[in-house]
Amino acid sequence: MPKPASIQTPAPVKESARWLRFEYIMQTYGAAALLIIVILGLLGLFSDGLLSTKRLSNAPHTLTVEYEKMGRIDSDMNIKIETMTHGENMTLVLGGDWMRVYEITSLYPTAERMTSRNGELVLQYQTGANAAPFAVWIGVTPRHAGKQTYTLHTDDASLTFSQYILP
Repeated sequence: MPKPASIQTPAPVKESARWLRFEYIMQTYGAAALLIIVILGLLGLFSDGLLSTKRLSNAPHTLTVEYEKMGRIDSDMNIKIETMTHGENMTLVLGGDWMRVYEITSLYPTAERMTSRNGELVLQYQTGANAAPFAVWIGVTPRHAGKQTYTLHTDDASLTFSQYILP
């Protein structure tokens, strides 16, 4: 007497050696790989953190920028620019991909005059006659992913830096 259709055994399963090897590797090393990814994330490899923060200066240390090497779209970031002033007026020009990539959310101190020309943001400050370091804090939100290159210029110094923006 034949077995009913619900009890009949199906055809044998065809197993792929490639997928069996992948499963073995994931069972053996998957927990360690996941732990390494989590630790790198906590340290800031993929966004804000210890590995992400960067401080870059030109050769005579007259222009310095602190920023995050890795950022995310729609995630707020802070950029600090320090310069040694040599007079009462200081002009800071932010160029490269700056105007295309960033939406500026805050600026401290407020510039006396702020303009844009040829895709560059120009900030003009009255710093006084002292020769002390002058700092500008800019809060920004990236709007485009990929590797971005920026330039900073003051009256007597220049600096170029890069940043990766993740989706």
